[in-house]
Amino acid sequence: MTTSPDITAITLGVRDVERSRAFYVDGLGFRSVLHLDGEISFVQCAPGQLLALWDVMQMPGEYGDVAHGPSAPPVSLGHNVGDAEEVERLYAAALAAGATSVSPPTVRNWGGVSACVADPDGFRWDLAHNPSFHVDLDGTVHLGES
Repeated sequence: MTTSPDITAITLGVRDVERSRAFYVDGLGFRSVLHLDGEISFVQCAPGQLLALWDVMQMPGEYGDVAHGPSAPPVSLGHNVGDAEEVERLYAAALAAGATSVSPPTVRNWGGVSACVADPDGFRWDLAHNPSFHVDLDGTVHLGES
């Protein structure tokens, strides 16, 4: 059997699973798939893709030494939406659900609008409307090419 190199899960080590689940479900609107109180929560973040919110204190048993430091984790997750108004709506919902503003919705030199928020553990989310971004029915992503 041959499998494609799809990313089917992204795991974030979080300090408080309940707080993170509320942020991702209530704030960003992801669908809850499985929730084990205080241990791990899975939300669907894209077709065929899960975001796992795992208690960071439990991760070393499987992943080795991991920890949060004084700086933001060097990763950004992106959420592209259909229009600039949706960026504004998601930005407000994220803040209401516990996010911290990194940058408000702003018209960017690449022709779209984006905002950046930090989730309760500091993971950065780029909320963006890029008019050059589109996805074909087969899942192929395009950025600016015809």
